[in-house]
Amino acid sequence: MDKIKNKIETILSLVLLAGLGIFGFLRVTAYLDLYNYNIDLAASTIEVESSVNAIATELTEAKLVFQDSNSAKNEEIAGVFPDNEDITSLTRAFDEFSVANNFSNNPFFISSINYNDSDESDDGKYMVLPFTMKASSSENNFYKFLEYIETSGNLDNQVRLMGVDGISINLATDDDVLSYSLELNAYFQK
Repeated sequence: MDKIKNKIETILSLVLLAGLGIFGFLRVTAYLDLYNYNIDLAASTIEVESSVNAIATELTEAKLVFQDSNSAKNEEIAGVFPDNEDITSLTRAFDEFSVANNFSNNPFFISSINYNDSDESDDGKYMVLPFTMKASSSENNFYKFLEYIETSGNLDNQVRLMGVDGISINLATDDDVLSYSLELNAYFQK
């Protein structure tokens, strides 16, 4: 009986030991899985932090590019749609046009420019500077000047935004030279 009891105790001990071994193995495996998960999570966290830092750097660079681009565009817009009357620059632009287009066989001469008081636009969103210009030129330069006014406000050519309000042409001309008076408006920000 002691032999049987010893065998039973030994078998029970072996079964208990085997169960304990299996239980321990499963727990160690679960612990190792958790440990590996924590290592992977830490590596993923570092990757995410690195990505966030890279995105933050790219965002900062994009903001700087936008600010530079925005500043450049604002300067271009201010060139064609200034924030004040800036009569001096407007007169200088007409002088430059006159010098560039005045030739003996194709004349362009501005005899007078009379600026009137500026006034608010009808919708109140911008200001209008009305003025009258008297000039004489060849027919070719007359059309070239009208095109100059028509393309004003274009950011590429940087000519101040203007519009023609009226044209009076003197038909009694000599040597194919037209004499005319233009009623023009130059626009600026309010």
